Amino acid sequence: MIFFDSFAPLAFAGLLAAPAAALPGTAPSAAAATTATAAPTPAAAPTRDPLAYDDPGMHFRPPDGWTRVALAEQSANNDGKRPPAAVYVLHPGRAEQRTIVVDIQSYDGTLDGFERSRESELHSEADGTFVDRKTKTALDNGMPAYFVQVSQPGGAAGHQLRRYDYLVYDLQRSIDVAYVGRYGDFDEKDAKAALASLSVVVFPRRR
Repeated sequence: MIFFDSFAPLAFAGLLAAPAAALPGTAPSAAAATTATAAPTPAAAPTRDPLAYDDPGMHFRPPDGWTRVALAEQSANNDGKRPPAAVYVLHPGRAEQRTIVVDIQSYDGTLDGFERSRESELHSEADGTFVDRKTKTALDNGMPAYFVQVSQPGGAAGHQLRRYDYLVYDLQRSIDVAYVGRYGDFDEKDAKAALASLSVVVFPRRR
């Protein structure tokens, strides 16, 4: 918007009424016409997607309908394990609640080594944990990964839990994106659909 701090209305009207005379044999100058134009409106800043988790090495966004849980800032525990990077819930507070947990830890090893250590951790979390199936695969962007199906105790009223995990190694970090819920409420197809946006690349090294 253009502001005129002060001007003489009569003089301004005179400018409009008496444009500068054109030189002989020439058309009137376009500069004689005074046209007020509005300043262009700045483009709106892009809105951040509240469901998306992004860092230099990965991207993940669950389908619409999920809710991202607000997590308090926490430091690593005494074992150096960091809290989840992101947590999402579907049907919160109901028996059929499902949860997606994005867990990222510093790691120096191999993808196979990460899969073995994660399997050991899952067994230590609860007696009666079984890794039913594990498949070496790749994410949609080509990054190597394991897809693991796990059965665990711990659901309400003695229900078993079923979880599906994508395990990925970006050469600096171990990444476990897990889909967890009551056994029988969903299947592998549902889990893969919810985790389909997961994309991981080699984490850029500091220069």
